[in-house]
Amino acid sequence: MKFILRILLLLVFLAPLVGLGDAPAQSEKRSRAQSHYENLELFGAVYEHLMRNYVDELDPEEVIERAVEAMLAELDPHSQLLTEEIYEDLMTATQGEFGGLGIQIVVRDGYPTVVSPIDGTPAKRLGIRGGDQIVEIEGESTEGWRSSEAVKHLRGPKGSKVNIGIRRPGRDKILPFTITRDIIKIESVPYAFMLDEEAGVGYVRISNFARTTRSELDRRIRDLESRGMESMIIDLRFNPGGLLSAATDVSELFLEQGDLIVYTQGRLAQQNMSYYASGRAGRKWQSRPLVVLVNGSSASASEILAGAIQDHDIGVVAGQNTFGKGSVQTVFELGPKEALKLTTARYYTPSGRSIHRERTRDGALVEDGDIEDESGASAEIEEVYTTDAGRKVFGGGGIRPDLEIEPTLLSDFAVALERDAIFFHFVNDWLIEHDEPALDFVVNDEMVERLITIAEEREDLPGYFEDMELEMSRELFDENRDYLEEGIRREMVRRTHSNAEAYRVSLQQDGQVQKMIEILRENPTRDELFRAAQEMQQAQVAELEASQAEAEEAEQDDGDNGEVH
Repeated sequence: MKFILRILLLLVFLAPLVGLGDAPAQSEKRSRAQSHYENLELFGAVYEHLMRNYVDELDPEEVIERAVEAMLAELDPHSQLLTEEIYEDLMTATQGEFGGLGIQIVVRDGYPTVVSPIDGTPAKRLGIRGGDQIVEIEGESTEGWRSSEAVKHLRGPKGSKVNIGIRRPGRDKILPFTITRDIIKIESVPYAFMLDEEAGVGYVRISNFARTTRSELDRRIRDLESRGMESMIIDLRFNPGGLLSAATDVSELFLEQGDLIVYTQGRLAQQNMSYYASGRAGRKWQSRPLVVLVNGSSASASEILAGAIQDHDIGVVAGQNTFGKGSVQTVFELGPKEALKLTTARYYTPSGRSIHRERTRDGALVEDGDIEDESGASAEIEEVYTTDAGRKVFGGGGIRPDLEIEPTLLSDFAVALERDAIFFHFVNDWLIEHDEPALDFVVNDEMVERLITIAEEREDLPGYFEDMELEMSRELFDENRDYLEEGIRREMVRRTHSNAEAYRVSLQQDGQVQKMIEILRENPTRDELFRAAQEMQQAQVAELEASQAEAEEAEQDDGDNGEVH
């Protein structure tokens, strides 16, 4: 009921304020205010009749929530009512911390299972290990729980305690633990490596844009510089965005003082803002090679950073077209547990382009670039802008990379194995009877044979192979020996060393990253990098045009052969 009152009171108090700032005449202001009051009276009357007279008793909270969702349903997909759980997740992601134990969990064989504990957290200090199954929380069985259910029970205020029961591979009895929760920091820049020390190629991964992202990234960059970094890859793939302020703060690390980062435009005057770089941190990147790696899941704040770097010719954007979210949302608190996230502005990159792609409320892409002329025919348009150096960039469809590189996709064989988490189960089994290997260990025949044996014992794995239209056989495993070795190594170093080392192993099989390392090796200066990217782009365009010409010629030949004389 409190939620209902907050919604109704919010509407009542906002009604006389909406539209009173910029209306040209007082009569129009009064008319708009009167209209708002009348609409609220209608809303209240309908609600009252529903509660008093509907044939079935209704839940007031549910009725109001559905009414609010219906109001938002006709708006863009990014405007939404944030329920308690969603709001908490949003705050956790943007603030970069929460109260908990410090473990990453997934569901394995019907139970929440620890992937790995986070260094310096209560779980790590008490000896929780990767592979531990959480079979009880406060005496309640967790069989069949989703990860989200377990997270809800495991998180809590700093200083509070939680009792869990652990089933550990190789141990018969359930191990009881009482863990005191602490503040767990979430790193938005979780990985940073020297990928090629000889060539000085560094790498940083930004997973989202939170309050702490700039300081994290600055610290990571300084560490890589101390280890000889001369060029850098910023990986924004699968980064959904985050705070606008974090995007502008991070951009300042790469831009010259006074460079425009982004500007926003909305219906209200206070939404019209321009953001400029205020420091001198970006001066060093005027000469160093810089690559920003993106894909179709790079969105929002990721696109602000990529767009600023591209428009000011600071670095080369590589990978695939980005998501295309060119709008800004403001979160309005409706109380201690609910909030309204509302689109209040659109943003534009320094060259003036909007990269927004229209989508339906369920996320489906509305095809853009097509308009109807006066005759009703469809004509394709493309918005062309220029960077500081005069290079062409394009609006209306996400950030188009300067250099398109296709990703390395998992084979059907690999998909089947990963669905069954076969490498996870192998490591559980192997470490029961073997010591933890060194970081630079080499996968041997004994390991591969043991993994194949475990695979043959897994009940669900044959079905996963059938789903991929493959027949599970020894020959198939032998043909994919390289992938087996990579998977064993990745999961083993995750368990015995860290997530970071496992991620480094996975990058060795990442075609996009390996391609950019190769390009940076061969083009060690900024000018050489841009020249190489331009040459590769021209070659890609020529190849595409040749392919299209061949297709058109083949289509013409088919038409000629089918003609009746």
